[in-house]
Amino acid sequence: MMSTNKQVLFLNIGFSRCLSILIFALSVVCLAPAEDVKPDEAAQAYQAGLQALTQGKHHDAFAAFQRAVELDPTLAEAHYQLGVLYGKQSQWKPAIDALQTAISLTPDFTDAHIRLGEAYLIGMASAKDAVKPLERVLQLRPDLSRARRLLGDAYLRQNRIDAAIYHLEQLVQDSEARYLLGLAHFQKEDFAQAIPHFEAVIKRKSRHTKAHFNLGNCYLRTGKIAEGRTALRMFEKLTREEEQLSSLQRLVHNDPQRLQPRYELVELHIERTEWELATAELKVCLAIAPHDEKASELLGYIYLQTEAYPEALEVYGSLVEAHPESAIYRNSLGIIYMMQKRPRQAIPQFETATRLNTTNPQLYRNLANAYRQVGEQAKAEQAYRRYRSLTK
Repeated sequence: MMSTNKQVLFLNIGFSRCLSILIFALSVVCLAPAEDVKPDEAAQAYQAGLQALTQGKHHDAFAAFQRAVELDPTLAEAHYQLGVLYGKQSQWKPAIDALQTAISLTPDFTDAHIRLGEAYLIGMASAKDAVKPLERVLQLRPDLSRARRLLGDAYLRQNRIDAAIYHLEQLVQDSEARYLLGLAHFQKEDFAQAIPHFEAVIKRKSRHTKAHFNLGNCYLRTGKIAEGRTALRMFEKLTREEEQLSSLQRLVHNDPQRLQPRYELVELHIERTEWELATAELKVCLAIAPHDEKASELLGYIYLQTEAYPEALEVYGSLVEAHPESAIYRNSLGIIYMMQKRPRQAIPQFETATRLNTTNPQLYRNLANAYRQVGEQAKAEQAYRRYRSLTK
């Protein structure tokens, strides 16, 4: 029978060996990758999210990026994309949280810093919080004009006018930065300095409502009363247009199948030379009513104005086929052929148009030009004489 001391010694030795084995086993477990962390699957989910974004499927993209960060919480790019998507939904608090996570994982993540600054400035109206991430961007990439414009805006909102001017003066080719620069001088009550900036913005963007308003006030403050009143009248006109746009957009939203408000919206876009918006609206009209004459006519007009002649040819070709007795459609089709340098195809359209409408002088002038281009001088002179007789 062992003594008590020997028993204690053996017990201690046994316990030490067991403890060593346990520590070794735990170290092996800690070094091995956890079963629930699957970087390959996370990367696949992230790529799926990017693909969904390119297809405009934002809901699917959001789900994919969420799956990616669940699988790998260290995937900074997925947190960034979630932040961007939250921002697009105006969910600014979760957007900021996601962007901050991306930055904590990748401190020099330039795009995340820009988006974070924008979220603070635009989403949360917190210029003070926006400054730090935007300043960090310019430390990393001094050439990023978007970050410089946002930082200038943030300084302006804090009434740090000289700092705002310093940054905005480097971006005079950027219309919005130029507007902010004018606003900075306006806030300094340096109205003469502000005027050329607002004028430059309006030259590039004739419907910049706020620029007209501030320009008008600058003119008045510098004694240019007539110019000030003209600018303010334009501001009032643009304000009414924007109110009309909002009203029509609400009507369209409330009754998507109704065509009349869509036509009014299109005509307003055309008046404002917003060709892409008008075209998109007309394509919706034609999806609702594929054979609608008015929608096709307006779409053809836009294609002519924007020199999209192949598209215009298709539209007016269909209109002439559906309405062969329309002198206007035939004349438009002839003009398209002329713009494509195909006068021989234009002539039959102009000839038919003059037979359908014998009193429109412009039809005869177009016909004379077409005859002249193919060398038929006698016919050209005859058509031109008819044109002159109708314009007397």
